[in-house]
Amino acid sequence: MLKNPILYSAFVILSAVVGLIGCERDDSEPDLEMRKFTRLYISYEEYGTSNLGVPDTNIRVVYPADSSEFGLSLRHVSGARGGGPMLLASFADGQRRLLQASVNSGGSNDTSVYVMDVGQTGVLTNIRNGWMSNRLFTYVKGLAYSRRADMLFFVNGDGSNNSGIYGISQPRLRLGYTRPLKKYRTPGLRMWGAAYESDRLFTSNLGSNPGIFVFEEVNDTPVGADSSAVLRPARTLTIREATNLRGLFYDTVNNVLAITDFTDGRTLGSGKIFLFDNFSDLIEQEGDITPSRVITGPSTGLIQPVDVVLDTRENGVYLYVADRASRRVSRFRISDNGNVAPDKYIETTEEAYGKQATPVGLALDTRSPQ
Repeated sequence: MLKNPILYSAFVILSAVVGLIGCERDDSEPDLEMRKFTRLYISYEEYGTSNLGVPDTNIRVVYPADSSEFGLSLRHVSGARGGGPMLLASFADGQRRLLQASVNSGGSNDTSVYVMDVGQTGVLTNIRNGWMSNRLFTYVKGLAYSRRADMLFFVNGDGSNNSGIYGISQPRLRLGYTRPLKKYRTPGLRMWGAAYESDRLFTSNLGSNPGIFVFEEVNDTPVGADSSAVLRPARTLTIREATNLRGLFYDTVNNVLAITDFTDGRTLGSGKIFLFDNFSDLIEQEGDITPSRVITGPSTGLIQPVDVVLDTRENGVYLYVADRASRRVSRFRISDNGNVAPDKYIETTEEAYGKQATPVGLALDTRSPQ
């Protein structure tokens, strides 16, 4: 026990300083609270904003993501020149990897997807030569993985004649220059996001009649001698209320699909999260599909949501959404509907955070204690 009052005061001050510095630490130390293993990885698009040449932190972590305290606790710097969409994948050999595409904007030409090892406690480690690079990967806005086929899909849907979906076979072995096994050309299609289930790939349709493209037999569609083929959606599930769809997420455990949308990207409360229960019943439909719930309105704080993830555990409660315009990552309940305030949120504006950081991609790691 510290009986000297001067020593005690110094101890209290030192503890407070250490606590402040430790609020957001490098992602290099395991947290012993394995009973609360929910890590939310957030991809930020800033790159090269420092005059000192120091890379911007392009991944931040909320851990645990489902507790009463919801704040940034860890940080990591990948090789991406500004972060884009992310995917947490458990490969066929059991390796768990986090993949991050580059934002590829503002003159930064980075046609690579970066690969990080995810340790038993969720700590990220950059792999040596840990990138998949190809001049085709110019606009990667969606990542999905088929464990059955051991195939990783990149959605590169900019709407040009070079628009396509690229299949990378045995991705754990593909580092450095990466040649896709399958080059599906999707000329003219503007796409965002990706979700995979039972040889189907789902992406957001950013063109007219916004909705969800359903691509069938993406593992088994034959390709030519040049590894390419034209792939067209089997159908489009149109969402009448949608304007500018972006990221989507399919929770196959609870059979719920969530997809983000916004109008002008400036008006408070105009952003939307569409939720579809029993989504497998809708996949074979033609034409319009009606959401089970829509989270929208001024109380939500949504302006320009661009990505969403759900807690896929059977008792999962929360969904998480990244909003590019408000620079918020918000946590809602999956059961929420209408004009509801988020359960929690993190804001990384200049005023709130001290430095501008724009969230554009999410990945959620939920595991049972080891």
